[in-house]
Amino acid sequence: MYPCHGGRCHDREGEYECKCNFGRRGDGKSHKGCELVVSTTAAAVIGTIGVIALLAVLLIFLHMENEKRKLRDCFNKNGGQLLKSLKVEIFTKEKLDHITNNYRCIIGQGAFGKVYKGATGARDNVRVAVKCSIPINEDWKKESFANEITIQSNISHRNLVQLLGCCLETEVPMLVYEYVPRGSLHDVLHGDNKEPLPLETRLDIAIYSAVALVYMHSEASQTSIILHGDVKSGNILLDDGFTPKVSDFGTSRLMSIDKDHTNWVVGDSSYIDPVYMKTGLLTEKSDVYSFGIVLLELVTRKKARYDGNHSLPLDYVKASMGGAVREMFDPEVASHGKQNEECLEEVGNIAVQCLKEDVNDRPTMNEVAEKLKICKCRWLEYDRKTNEICT
Repeated sequence: MYPCHGGRCHDREGEYECKCNFGRRGDGKSHKGCELVVSTTAAAVIGTIGVIALLAVLLIFLHMENEKRKLRDCFNKNGGQLLKSLKVEIFTKEKLDHITNNYRCIIGQGAFGKVYKGATGARDNVRVAVKCSIPINEDWKKESFANEITIQSNISHRNLVQLLGCCLETEVPMLVYEYVPRGSLHDVLHGDNKEPLPLETRLDIAIYSAVALVYMHSEASQTSIILHGDVKSGNILLDDGFTPKVSDFGTSRLMSIDKDHTNWVVGDSSYIDPVYMKTGLLTEKSDVYSFGIVLLELVTRKKARYDGNHSLPLDYVKASMGGAVREMFDPEVASHGKQNEECLEEVGNIAVQCLKEDVNDRPTMNEVAEKLKICKCRWLEYDRKTNEICT
């Protein structure tokens, strides 16, 4: 009788049986006993594969933990704990990847970075614009991002682009804005697919853009003035009804009301106040200067720099001194009668006041807005015999 090799012995009446252990087969009572189902070599291979699989799982786990740590580090480095207290939603990178469909639809790009179109996919399916900035340097990045978040989280106006949230889990934080479908005023005026723009629409764009800057300068805060620092047609967005919304607060500054100026800004050289260029001092009158150029774009439909290297503000001021401004008007609206020409000339005169070399001779944004409203009112009196009272 052979012992029960590689199995378990079970008593039976008058005999016993030998059941092989797991992984073995055969008859334990025979001289061969229970034999391994696989060879030693195969077992070694299976064992090796098992070890490799375990190592792979461990490496994947460590990689995922490392990625999570990077996200946490970026979140904290970008002021996540501080920004939690502000009135903005903090998006995860994973959620933004989904919202933008992995950043497939670019709706704007330039030296500042790129802007992607997205949709929340929620029940209301809100369309959004995700701004991914390219910092000039590390300090500028942190300063610019902090400015934009701090300022926009504390202001609300129908003519300012609304900040919906931000993502802090990337090296360069991303900002999520409401989507403004028509793009920028610059695109509408000067783009390849520019469309007719009636005088009344131009006046409304001018008025409500000015109103937005008035809000920033004097109404958004009781203790601070908000300087935009980069007013230009490219930073005035238009919705489907051509309602303007001032955007891009990356260069904006919160300035205490008892201070006269600040010496920090990065803006578009075609629009920057020459007084700031000389002195390094930025004031609310610097925004007034830049807005004056936007008014000239609306009047002439010419770029701030046009026909090579012509300067629109310099050429228009020169033309106004020589009584030849009407030659610079956009014929699309100027050709519709004397009333249109007179209105364009009045807007042009407001722009020239904004461009005065002495900042003390420039109007405030509130004065600009009121002058534009009166200008529109007078034009409506001519055009429609409106009952509005112009003062």
